[in-house]
Amino acid sequence: MQTDAGHQPARAAHHLVPSAHFDALAAGRGGPAAVRFLRTTEYSRRLLLLRALLDTAGRTPGALGPLPAVDSAWSALTAAQARAPEEFRELLLLPQVGSWLGHGLRRLRHTAWGDGPLWTDLGHMYALCAVAALRAGVPLRTTVPLRDGAVMFPGLGLAVLPGRPPLGTAEVAVEAGRLTVEPHRERVGPPAPPAAPQGDAPGWLALRGLRARVAGRPVDCRLDDVDPYRDLGDPRPPDRLPAEERERWQDGFGRALEVLEACDPESAEALVAGLRSLTPVDPSPTGVVLSASSGDAFGGVLASLPPDPVTFAVTLVHEFQHTKLGALLHLLTLERDGGEERHHAPWREDPRPLSGLLQGAYAFLGITDFWSRHLDRAPRAERATAEFEFALSRRQTREAVRTLAADPALTAYGRRFVAGMAARLDGWSGDPRVRPAIDSWAALAAADHRTEWRIRHLAPSPSAVRALAGAFLSSTAPPGVPPPTLAPDLTTRWTHTRARLIRHRLARPPAAEPPAPAADHALLAGDPEAATAYTHLLAEDPESPEAWTGLALAVATTPTTRPLLNHPELLRPLHRELRTLGTPTTPTTLAHWLATPLPTT
Repeated sequence: MQTDAGHQPARAAHHLVPSAHFDALAAGRGGPAAVRFLRTTEYSRRLLLLRALLDTAGRTPGALGPLPAVDSAWSALTAAQARAPEEFRELLLLPQVGSWLGHGLRRLRHTAWGDGPLWTDLGHMYALCAVAALRAGVPLRTTVPLRDGAVMFPGLGLAVLPGRPPLGTAEVAVEAGRLTVEPHRERVGPPAPPAAPQGDAPGWLALRGLRARVAGRPVDCRLDDVDPYRDLGDPRPPDRLPAEERERWQDGFGRALEVLEACDPESAEALVAGLRSLTPVDPSPTGVVLSASSGDAFGGVLASLPPDPVTFAVTLVHEFQHTKLGALLHLLTLERDGGEERHHAPWREDPRPLSGLLQGAYAFLGITDFWSRHLDRAPRAERATAEFEFALSRRQTREAVRTLAADPALTAYGRRFVAGMAARLDGWSGDPRVRPAIDSWAALAAADHRTEWRIRHLAPSPSAVRALAGAFLSSTAPPGVPPPTLAPDLTTRWTHTRARLIRHRLARPPAAEPPAPAADHALLAGDPEAATAYTHLLAEDPESPEAWTGLALAVATTPTTRPLLNHPELLRPLHRELRTLGTPTTPTTLAHWLATPLPTT
């Protein structure tokens, strides 16, 4: 950390992003060298955050409660860094250390809260000191806070002390290559050699690893189910995985890396150069894989267990794209936006700010790249699914990138970055490997999401709706309308039934077909009676956004009716207005009347 007892500001190198790395990252790529560069810059950032946390804690009265003064932490950390700089670097770069630094600073700034006094979070620095001293071979005695009778040592494991109060302290000793926790003459800690380095022991839950090889080299990734700072928010209690579940993670992880390496060796090497931990989370009730990552925790991924190796590979690619972009955003400003949630993201149900759309588009650029490369290697039974996923992600990512490119809040760096994303997408245009019928289904799925998003979240002005109703009743052409306002409706859950039906029909062997209205089956079959079927659904529930979406898709199947998809949000409020006036009409009639390019005012 290059500091002294006077706590003078640490000197950190100014990092310049090489153009080759920037352009490769903009294209959704970035090989092992680019990832190693980002890890270097993240280390500088961690040093600055650690310095900020310790300095702020030292200036905050009572911040450390019954724990030692902050100077003792400085001394221990600087001694460990001087003795073993590479070990210290790897320790500080652990994703959980990054999450702790972010959480601790937010608590100091009163923008986050915890489940205990401030010192229970800030005191984690002394556990960090103990691990740093152990790795460097430096003797140390210090005091650590207990959380529910346990203390986590980053990168090592969790010491569990039964019978202790929820909040308290314990003494830690590092000497002769051993770390022990010594409350009231109890001694717990990692098992001594020749025991397995990741083995449990009485009073000790070790961090366990996932084994794999990429490019002939072993992969170092931890399966973290015990560190309180493994989540994105507040500290989380340990949740030890059963042995059979851990084996499922091991099998899935190894096979996912095999899939990724087979189709994209460079990305596989880049990913394992940065990935350091996987944190299991509970699965979604709908069966959708949940995953997340954080800019605080470079190299860490949270996920529910994916059901197969390809889905596991896609999940890793998805989250590692966020990891790369997050690190780049620590170096360069790509957008200056106020954070208003206003954009349609083709993979999200809610409106997104510009920053969120950029993150999502970048993640799906990587997913599109994966499907493009996996397409030629997919087994015959999975080929149609791979074609659809490639065609859909290509289409939706292009839509998002066009939205990004049109936003004036992008900086010069941001425009260059988005241009690189667009150029990469252009390379996949008209890919002959995607059969026209499957591409048509991808187009339908993309239009389905966009249309329902507009129907749910865009609100025409009441005066525009009244003017439309008057024109309809007088049998004149629809008048021009002002642009709608954003009025997010997050009260009802999306079912995504039509997209699930498409995926079901492409799967081999097919699984049990998801329940769906007959109207959805008719739409996917190209049946001209689909519009009538949706009209019957709207007679039962005239406010259903899913039925209105289906109707719009069923009507907008020709060049003359396709403009309806430019303003589908007019359908529901106009139909409601006509019902209020006592002159209801059929939804199909209304849809055909609105299926014309409307002048805007």
